[in-house]
Amino acid sequence: MKFIIFTMLTLNFLLSAQSAFARGNDCDGNMFATSNPSDIIEEYNNRVTVYIPIKIQVSDSLLNCADEIWVEDVYYYSMVFSGPTQDKYAKLYNSQFKKIKVRNGIWRSNLKDRATQMWVRLRHYSLFPAGAYTGHVVVSVVKNNEIIDQQYLDLSYYSEPQVAISLSNSSKGKVSGNNGNYHIDLGELKSNMRFNWGIKILSNSSYDIVVDSEYNGLRHETNKQALIDYSIKFDNSQVSSSERLYRSYNFYPGVKNKWYGFEFKLGNVELMPAGTYQDNLSLTVYPR
Repeated sequence: MKFIIFTMLTLNFLLSAQSAFARGNDCDGNMFATSNPSDIIEEYNNRVTVYIPIKIQVSDSLLNCADEIWVEDVYYYSMVFSGPTQDKYAKLYNSQFKKIKVRNGIWRSNLKDRATQMWVRLRHYSLFPAGAYTGHVVVSVVKNNEIIDQQYLDLSYYSEPQVAISLSNSSKGKVSGNNGNYHIDLGELKSNMRFNWGIKILSNSSYDIVVDSEYNGLRHETNKQALIDYSIKFDNSQVSSSERLYRSYNFYPGVKNKWYGFEFKLGNVELMPAGTYQDNLSLTVYPR
């Protein structure tokens, strides 16, 4: 009998102790996590860096009892964003853009304020391929490794179609100018003379190229009727100065700066009036 009574007393004591611990660990309140696409930060250097915001707000009651914020991917052990060409792996940073430590697939940050700012960082070696990138995380407010409240949050970034044109290194010195406006001095015009130069195009999407002459040839500066025809060869396609050249290119993720070559070939200049001739040749790239 004494053994039974002792066992029951011990069991009652343990149950009472657990109840007392639960009451001491009581913690409740509200947590709200948001991500505003208008607050996304884009940085363009040698690599493109994108910071997607996560803002976490908690009620006073939750702030006074919880101790940590956890962020983890809903589906993966790492933070993964699906995109138009391939998955991108992200990292999590605090409000000062310092990396938050991750352990066992969970990014942990101390809960100190009612509002906590975090940044999800995505990087790409050049321009992000155009299209939508999406990630899915769960944000939790925790006390003593016990989840008090949590919320699922969808994150998104849309990369706009972009294009940049620059003069190739081989053409510098022969062609002057910058920012898309270039000048070529052909010198003394001779029949069938040739001139070669090149450009580089960086794009994050498929694009179309149109090459067009304003005057349909080299036009005399005063005698507008005097016109010297020429031909342009661009990326192995050749047209006369009176024609428009159109080419269409599909985007490949591995392409960075793609080089394109021009060849200018002058027509017959015999019996043409002496003087200065010029034309405005335009190359326009339309991303799509």
